[in-house]
Amino acid sequence: MFQFNFSPADSYEETPEAVGSSHQWLPAQKHEPSAAQIQAILDECGIEETTVGQTKIRYVNMESAAKRVQREGTSQFISHIFRDHTDLVPAVYEGGLKIWECTWDLLRYLAASDLQFNGKRVLEVGCGAGLPALFCALQGSHITLQDYNQEVIEQVTVPNVALNLCAAPFNGPPSPSTPTDLATLSSTATFYSGDWGGFVRLLSSQAEITVHEEKRGKCQEQKFDFILTSETIYNPECHQKLLDLLTSCLQEDGLILLAAKSHYFGVGGGTLQFTNFIRQKGQLDVKTHTTNTEGVKREILEMKFKAGKNENVY
Repeated sequence: MFQFNFSPADSYEETPEAVGSSHQWLPAQKHEPSAAQIQAILDECGIEETTVGQTKIRYVNMESAAKRVQREGTSQFISHIFRDHTDLVPAVYEGGLKIWECTWDLLRYLAASDLQFNGKRVLEVGCGAGLPALFCALQGSHITLQDYNQEVIEQVTVPNVALNLCAAPFNGPPSPSTPTDLATLSSTATFYSGDWGGFVRLLSSQAEITVHEEKRGKCQEQKFDFILTSETIYNPECHQKLLDLLTSCLQEDGLILLAAKSHYFGVGGGTLQFTNFIRQKGQLDVKTHTTNTEGVKREILEMKFKAGKNENVY
């Protein structure tokens, strides 16, 4: 598999789950960034900026990042997008080198809300560029970012976090402060790649280690006050796996915000189908907020535990 010398700190070693007859889900792993490699990416890729409410967010130009991934040599799991000029190959490449429409909907929703993020733990699932999580981090949250493809985490997500949360040299002129910057990065953000099921099991194993080492009861460190995700429900075959992740990782009084289209043509998923699925399972309350009615309707689903229904704990 393509490597950029980012060290996967931990991984969930298991036989990947089969997908169809030719592909397997990628195993989950945790990533520890390298300051020199972050700087190399930022020196090469163009930098863009957006303002959401009063918050400015910087991010690498996605086209230049994709070109870098292609040039550096990619794994079989992501080479399809360059060979076939496609935005998505289910279970192979999950679209992380593009900022999708519903990401912007979620950002605007966060900025317009009265939600308080300072001191909160935020997880963004299928993060790609990680802009919604970065919005929360700039309000004082600790963020955990997960994307299916390792290349996306290494070449896009990590540099974006460094751009916004670290001092020079990452977002300014060179200075001798690199170790401090990397320490800041590690203390405010955590990065994972791989399959959702493996990700949940990896978090669970880390929580069990923490419980053992600190000799305390239920570990809440691997649970989150907010879980954010956008454009992740297009494949109905993955709905149960996503629900398992959401209910396993959410604090008892936490909130899930999911942004998506009402229907994804050609694959069958969408907000209506997912909402019906969630209601049938009976674990979460769900409210729907429409964000766009032109063309394919786009919506944000706001979900939280039903009273007495949080049975998925580590």
